[in-house]
Amino acid sequence: MKRKVLLIAVLHIFSLSFAQTELFYPDYKSGKLKNGSYQNKSYAEEYLKLKLPLIKSNLVSITPQKKNFFLNPNNKEIVLFENHDLNNLKPIGKLTSLAQVNLDSIIYKYKFNDFTNCVWNRIKINDQYYYTDADIHDFSITKELNKLNQKVYIIAQKDGYDGHYHLGYPEYFFLIFTNNQNHIINKTGILKFYLNNEYAMEEDILNIEWNQSKNTYEINLLGADEKIKISWDGKVFEIQK
Repeated sequence: MKRKVLLIAVLHIFSLSFAQTELFYPDYKSGKLKNGSYQNKSYAEEYLKLKLPLIKSNLVSITPQKKNFFLNPNNKEIVLFENHDLNNLKPIGKLTSLAQVNLDSIIYKYKFNDFTNCVWNRIKINDQYYYTDADIHDFSITKELNKLNQKVYIIAQKDGYDGHYHLGYPEYFFLIFTNNQNHIINKTGILKFYLNNEYAMEEDILNIEWNQSKNTYEINLLGADEKIKISWDGKVFEIQK
């Protein structure tokens, strides 16, 4: 038991030193399943009801990275923590608006027999580190909208399947429109659209066309069973199912 605790402590210290470190608790790595279901603490009512400071994301522009990460409350609240000790969690704030985050570490703790996972992320927002078990949006495609001298970021969250965490096809899409300097012009909420296609490639799910008669871009997301079109005129978007 002491050896296990020491291993976890060493892994935790290691996570503070290296960017985007993946850390695995022994039970998770071995595939051992816990009974029951995991309930995310960042959305738990016991923490949401607390009076906590609101964390301002101040997201006015996108900072392009090799891989972009976002945390999206989508008109809700996400509680962020000072630590990830499940027996002594210390909530320190609530995120209420979309934030681009730096993903420092992913900490894989436990798997449950209903295919839920206890996985925590160490993230940085505005030079401050936080922990959360809310899912990170970790998939993005950037496309130039040359007719408008703008860009669109198509952002989603890699889905899990059969208990595997974030290894599946992307879901929970939303769009951010920027100028060519990456300053945000507008953004959608999470779209009511499900890809539901584990074999889809980019060319299978995304089609962007310029509508000359309306002076708009038509951005089409194509799923296995449904599709959604977002029309964009450079300032305002219109969503059509």
